Amino acid sequence: MNSTISSRYRRLSQQLSAAVDDLPTEAWNAPTPCEGWTVRDVLQHIVDTQRDFLGRHVDLEPATGEVRRDWENVRTLAQSVLADERGATSFEGFFGPTTIAEVVDRFYGMDLLVHRWDIARGAGTTAHQRLDDTDAAHYLEAARSHGDTLRMDGICGPEVPAPVDATTGERLLAFLGRDPRS
Repeated sequence: MNSTISSRYRRLSQQLSAAVDDLPTEAWNAPTPCEGWTVRDVLQHIVDTQRDFLGRHVDLEPATGEVRRDWENVRTLAQSVLADERGATSFEGFFGPTTIAEVVDRFYGMDLLVHRWDIARGAGTTAHQRLDDTDAAHYLEAARSHGDTLRMDGICGPEVPAPVDATTGERLLAFLGRDPRS
C-alpha cells in the first residue's frame, strides 16, 4: 500500500488523539469555529464520517457510543486498511475512479488536520493549533481540487481572506472558511 498515505494518516491521527487527550474536562462542551458544534461534536463528526466511509468498503464493529473510544477504534481500523491491500481497493467515487486510500488521504486526512485545529481552538489549548506547512500545502491543493463541491451546504463555508503574512496552515484554514487568527 502507499506508505506515504499510511504514514501521513498515522501521524495526523496521533496528533488528533494527543489533542483530545489534552482536553480539560470542561472543554468537551466548548464551542468551536464550526458554527453550532462543540468540541465533542467535532470529534463525533470525525468518527461518524470515517465510520460511514469505511463501513461502505470494509466490515467494522458497531460503535460503542463513547466518542473517545469510537475515535480510537475507527482510527485503528483506518490505519489497518491503509497498511494493507484494502487501501488499494478501487471504486467509483464522487469525482470519478479512486481508491479507499486516496479518499482517506485527500478528504478524511484533511479533516484530521483541520478539525484538530478546531478542537484545540475551541478548547483554548494552543499546543495543538499549529498546522505543519507540508501537511497544510498538501491539503490546500486537495481542497482546491474539490472545486465548488467543497462549498456545498454542510461541508465548508466561503473562503475568508487570509492575512498577508499567513502561514500555509493559515491559508488552508482561510480557504476552508475559518479565520485563522480570530
